Amino acid sequence: MEELIRLKSRIESLSELRTLFSAMRAMSAARVQEAQAALDGIRRYATVVEGAISAAANLQPASAVGAGDAALSPTGFLVVICAEHGFAGAFNRLLLERAKAELAPCEELAIVGRRGASLVEEYRLAPEWILPMSTHVGGVIDVARRVAAHLTLATSVRLVFARYQPGGHFAVGLRQVVPIDPRLLKAGGAQEPPLHHLDPRLLLERLIEEYLFADLVLAMMESLASENGARLQVMKAADRNIEDKLDDLTRRSQQVRQQAITAELLDVVTGAEAIMESSSPATDAPR
Repeated sequence: MEELIRLKSRIESLSELRTLFSAMRAMSAARVQEAQAALDGIRRYATVVEGAISAAANLQPASAVGAGDAALSPTGFLVVICAEHGFAGAFNRLLLERAKAELAPCEELAIVGRRGASLVEEYRLAPEWILPMSTHVGGVIDVARRVAAHLTLATSVRLVFARYQPGGHFAVGLRQVVPIDPRLLKAGGAQEPPLHHLDPRLLLERLIEEYLFADLVLAMMESLASENGARLQVMKAADRNIEDKLDDLTRRSQQVRQQAITAELLDVVTGAEAIMESSSPATDAPR
C-alpha cells in the first residue's frame, strides 16, 4: 500500500510538470511565429538603409568615404547574441563555441543574453560587457539600441548569432557589420546624388549607425526565433519522456494494485477456510 501511495504521488508530480512544459511549449511556438512575422519587415528596413548608404556615398569623393577612422583607437567587438533564459538545449553552447573559435586577438568579446553569459567561464572567455537579451519580440528594439550605444566608437563589429531555419532548427551565423562592406559604398556610383540637408560625411556616419542598428535588430530577431525554436524542440522531447515515464508508472501502479487485491483475496480465502475448519463438527469417537 505504501508503494502504491508513492507511485500515485510521482504520477501526480509528473502530470503537473507535463502541464508546465505544455504551457512553455505553447509560449515558445507563439514567440517563434511572432519573430518570423517581424523578420520580413526588418529585412526590408535593412535593405532601405543599405540603399540610402549607397546613395549618400555619392555625395563625397570615394577617398573621403571612411576617412578619419584611422584617427580612432582600433576597437573591435565580437558580439554574441545568446539566450536570456534556459531550456534551450545546446543553443548557447553552440554560439559560444563559434565565438571562441572566431575571436581575434584585437577584438573584445561582448555577450547579449545572461544565460549564455553564465557559461563563459567554462569556455575561458572574458567578455568586456554583458547585456540582457529580450525574451519577446517587443523588447528587441530596446536591447538593440542599448547594444548599439556600447558600440558607438567601435571600428570593427562582428556578430555571432543563430540563423533561424524551418522546423525549429538553426545555424550559427557570423556577420561583419563594421567596417561597412566597400561594395555597398560603390553600389550607388551611377546614381544621381540625393537631396540632403546634412553635411555628407555626417549623413553617411548617421546612416552607418542606423545600418548597425538594423543589423543588430535583424540578428537578435533571428536569434530570438531560433532560441524559441530550440526550446520548442526541448519541450517536445521532454513531453515524450514524461509520457513514457507516466506510462511506465501507470503500469507499475496497476500491477501493485492488482497484487494488493490478490493478496487481500488470498487473505479472505485463507480466513474463510480457517473459519470453516474451526466450525466443522468433531468426528464422533467409536463406541
